[in-house]
Amino acid sequence: MSLVVTAVVLSSVNLAGDVTTGGGDYVAVDFVVPAGAKECQIAHSDGDPDVILDWGLWSPTGFRGWGGGLTDDAVVGELASSRGYLPGPMDAGTWQVLVGKAKLINGKGHYALTITCNDTASLTPVERSPYTPNVVASGPRWWRGDLHVHSEQSGDANATLPQIAAFAQSRNLDFVAISDHNTIAQHALIAEAQKSLRNFLFLRSNEVTTYQGHGNALGAAAYVDHRIGFAGASATTIINEVTAQGGIFTVNHPELRLGGECIGCAWEHADTPWAKVAAIEVHTGAYDVVEMLFTPKAIARWDALEDAGHHLAAVGGSDDHRGGAEMSATKSQIGAPTTMVWADQLSEASLITGIKQQRTYVKLRGPDDPDIEFTVRKPDDTQAMIGDVVTDLNELVFTLHVKGGAGTYAGIWRNGVLVGKEVLVTSDDFTTSIAIEPGGALERFRLELSDEGGHRVVVTSHIYAQAHVSSAGCGCASDRAGGAGLWAAVGLLGVLRRRRARA
Repeated sequence: MSLVVTAVVLSSVNLAGDVTTGGGDYVAVDFVVPAGAKECQIAHSDGDPDVILDWGLWSPTGFRGWGGGLTDDAVVGELASSRGYLPGPMDAGTWQVLVGKAKLINGKGHYALTITCNDTASLTPVERSPYTPNVVASGPRWWRGDLHVHSEQSGDANATLPQIAAFAQSRNLDFVAISDHNTIAQHALIAEAQKSLRNFLFLRSNEVTTYQGHGNALGAAAYVDHRIGFAGASATTIINEVTAQGGIFTVNHPELRLGGECIGCAWEHADTPWAKVAAIEVHTGAYDVVEMLFTPKAIARWDALEDAGHHLAAVGGSDDHRGGAEMSATKSQIGAPTTMVWADQLSEASLITGIKQQRTYVKLRGPDDPDIEFTVRKPDDTQAMIGDVVTDLNELVFTLHVKGGAGTYAGIWRNGVLVGKEVLVTSDDFTTSIAIEPGGALERFRLELSDEGGHRVVVTSHIYAQAHVSSAGCGCASDRAGGAGLWAAVGLLGVLRRRRARA
C-alpha cells in the first residue's frame, strides 16, 4: 500500500501592479514566505504579448535566481528549484520578486503574480556538487575553447550540459564557459558534470545581462548584482565585484545593436572602469553575418580603447543557446568562433591567467581555422609572444608561423593600422620573418589572417613593443626563417579593409 502525500498550501497571494519607464529599470514586489514552507511557486505574467518583463527572486539572505523573460512559473525549494533558480533554505520572512522593465509599450506595462507556498516539495532534486578546482591536462600550450555558451539555466536557452560537452568535444574543443544570464544556478551542475568528463573543462561564468550591455563574469563564484540603478548597482560595481572574487570581466558583443531583437546587447555603460576589464569580444556568433556587419565595429572599439591606454585581450564566443543544434544562417554553434588561450594547464585558474596576460587569439569561423604563432625577437635572440610587453629593442623583427592556412593572407597591424602589404600564405606550414621600422615609442602589434575576399579569419591579441629608432633609417629585413612573401615596412600605410594591397 503506497502512501500519497498531499501538499498543504501554507499561503497564496495575488499581487499586481503597473510599471512605467520612470523610477528606474526594476520594481521590487514584496511577499511573505511562512514558517514551514518547503517550496514556493511564482506564476507571473506581463499581460501583453508586446511587453517584456524580466523576473528574479531574492530571499531575506540574498539572491535566489533569475529567470529573465522566461514565461514558465518559477519554483524554488529547499532541495530543488526550476531553471535559473537556486535551491536552499526557505527562510521565513519577506522575500522579493524583482520585475525588470525589459520592454514597455508606450512607456507602460503591467505585472500579475500568484505566489503559492507549500509544506511539501514537488520538484525532484538533481545531482549537484560544490565547485572544486580541476586540472584536466597540463601544458603549456594553446588551448581551444568557447567563452560564451548558454545552458538551459538561461531562460532563453534549452541546452543540457551533456549536450554542450558532447558537441564541444566533437569539435575538438578543450573548454567551454557556461555563461548563463544573471545566475549561478549552473555552477553546482557544472561541478557535478565535470566528474564524468575527460580532457574537457567547464569554466564557471555568468553573463551579466543589463539593459545597456552584456559581459561575462569568468571565474566568479557568486552572483554579481546586475540590477543597474537599483540598490547602487552600476557598471563599476559589477566589474569590481567580479575582480574582487578573483574572476575577470569580458565585454560581450560590444557593437551588436539590434534594437528589440537583442535588448541591451551593445555595451553602452559610460562609467565602465576599462582598466579593470580583461577582454572584449571582437567576434560573436554566426560568421557570415557578424564578420561583415559587427566585427569591424567591435575591432574599431577595441582599437579605440587600446589608443586610450587600455590593454584588452581579444576573445570570441558563439553565444550558442541550443547545444550546437542551431543550424540557421544567423545563429552560431559552439566553437564558432574559437578562442585560443595560452596557459600552463587546462584549468580555470590557468586559463583566466592566460586571458589576463592577453595570450589569446580568435579563430573567427571555428576550430578548423589556421593555427598561428606570432612573436618578436628580443636582443638575446629569444622570442616575445602575444601578450608580452618588450622594451629597449634595437629592431622590430616579427616571426609569423601559420599552420593550415595556405591561401590566406597575413598582415601585421600597428596601432590599429595595417602595415604595408599583406603576404600570401603559400603552404600549410608557413614561416616568415618581417622587419618593421621602429617608431621609438611603445606600440602595439597584432597579426590578422584574411581570406581571398578580404574577410578576417584570425585575429590575435597584441604584442606591445618599443624599439630604438635607427640612425641609419633602414627598414630592410632578411628572410631569417626561410619563408616566402617577405616585405620590409618603412612606414604606415592605411589601407581600407576591402581594398588591400597584397604581396
